[in-house]
Amino acid sequence: MIQVTQENNTPIVAFNGVFRLNSQVSLSIKDKLLDLCKHNSVVILDLTGIKFIDSAGFGMLISILKKAKEYKSRLILCEISAEVTDLIEIMQLQNAFEIIPTVKDALKKL
Repeated sequence: MIQVTQENNTPIVAFNGVFRLNSQVSLSIKDKLLDLCKHNSVVILDLTGIKFIDSAGFGMLISILKKAKEYKSRLILCEISAEVTDLIEIMQLQNAFEIIPTVKDALKKL
């Protein structure tokens, strides 16, 4: 479901074959993402292919963001589709998350 690669000692999390971050997906990946934030100063989420995030998905992301801040870690969202961008804006979360257009751009800013 998720694939974690490393570039410059930074984990990049991709969601292979996942098009929706919903309750089913959120439950199965939350602990892995929390562990990555606990042990890394930056975690990049590559949201390529994600077309929809429901309340459970946003709840998971917000929970991980809060824990990342406690761990003094950065959670960066990249490669966000137009559909998900609209949802983030509707929920007024664009200022809560660190959003960088591409993974490549995020790696340059580290």
